[in-house]
Amino acid sequence: MAFADYAPAQADDQSTNRRGPSPWVTALLTALTPGLGHLYLGQPRRGVTLFILVIIADTLLMFAMMGVLARFWMFAVSFALLVGLWLYIMVDAISRAYRMRDFPHQYYNRWTTYAGAFVLACLIFAGPCIYAVHAKASGRLLWLSAVNPSMEPTLRLGEYFLADATYYRSRHPSRGEVAVYVHPKQEQVHYIKRIVAVEGDRIAIKGGRAIVNGVMVEEPYIEVGDPQARLANEPEIRVPAGHVYVLGDNRAESVDSRDYVAHGPVPVANLIGRVTDIAISRHLLRMGRWVGTPSNS
Repeated sequence: MAFADYAPAQADDQSTNRRGPSPWVTALLTALTPGLGHLYLGQPRRGVTLFILVIIADTLLMFAMMGVLARFWMFAVSFALLVGLWLYIMVDAISRAYRMRDFPHQYYNRWTTYAGAFVLACLIFAGPCIYAVHAKASGRLLWLSAVNPSMEPTLRLGEYFLADATYYRSRHPSRGEVAVYVHPKQEQVHYIKRIVAVEGDRIAIKGGRAIVNGVMVEEPYIEVGDPQARLANEPEIRVPAGHVYVLGDNRAESVDSRDYVAHGPVPVANLIGRVTDIAISRHLLRMGRWVGTPSNS
């Protein structure tokens, strides 16, 4: 009976004297900077290792958004990796905090160290962010959205898509490719159209359909619109050297190479990248759909 009376008192003393790390503080520090919660727990090596892994995942996501890894599955995998890694770090830190009975009194366990680590992490993350802003301004960040219906039904209004920013650095443009380019008349404007003819080709428009080198192009992906509209019938011309002839898939709603005053043929030097996949859409089944070429190659 004496032992039974003594045991609960001992347990109460142990629970009262417990001075382990706070799971709430651990969660807050981890939310601010991945790995900072582990530093609070006295595990700096693990914290630094996990932080480096987050930087790697963030870099992969940045490459995907910049068009270096311009495929939807690459974007999805890198995004899932970043989010999953951050959640793992959060769960790992909190669970370790609950298991620890004593607070690790290390020389770096002070708020000034945490603040310094947070500032350092912000500076590390700021580098890619500043580069991304600059890349977006210069047109190298090819994470784009359809802001008008000129490419419907291929690209619907409001959809976000990826483009390969390196594609035209080593390849010549080909018929059928959906390209992002600098507007030939407005240098600050970027357009998205389909390349229908390349330099030297003869092209005419009849009833909204393209006839290239005397052969009507099969275009099951277009919306012809009114076959008697202003730009639905254009006489045959030859595409100038160093240029491509582009059309919107929604012919009735597109300003493109048919209009020599407002647009005209596009210099090859103006091509920025080839569109690859739809990244975000209100229609889930369209996410990940390849739209780069009609043949899906």
